[in-house]
Amino acid sequence: MRTAIFLVFIFFSLTSCRKKKNNTDLNDDLYNVIIDYQKKNPFKEAPENSMYVYEVYFYQDSTLSVTLSPIGVNLEEKNPYGIYKDKTLKATYIIDNSRIGKNLVKKYIQRDLDKFVVKDFVINDAMYPEYIYKIKGKELVLIDSIRGNVRK
Repeated sequence: MRTAIFLVFIFFSLTSCRKKKNNTDLNDDLYNVIIDYQKKNPFKEAPENSMYVYEVYFYQDSTLSVTLSPIGVNLEEKNPYGIYKDKTLKATYIIDNSRIGKNLVKKYIQRDLDKFVVKDFVINDAMYPEYIYKIKGKELVLIDSIRGNVRK
């Protein structure tokens, strides 16, 4: 009996260590989707005049896309929200004009966006892959991806 209890304790200890701690205002499913994208699409160093930030865009048809922007936050978009980040999640901002993602975003914040805006004109033709998800309540289902022109 003691052995079984000990094994259960070890199992829960190991699995809880592997799970990413979400210290953001994003629900766990959205957080994990972004973390997965970031692992598959990292960037090393930003070239001069570039500013890398991950972007989540909510569409009227209850889909969202996740991509990496090499030119910072797009302030031409109405109501960009962010910057969401923690020890694991790199700088990410959200575009959700109609609050389609209200089940996925616990709190819409407007913090630190100005730190991720490129001040000078930037020519950067890098296009990173874009993953498209269908929103099903509080869950996301990958439905498509668009290949970019950046090679790893």
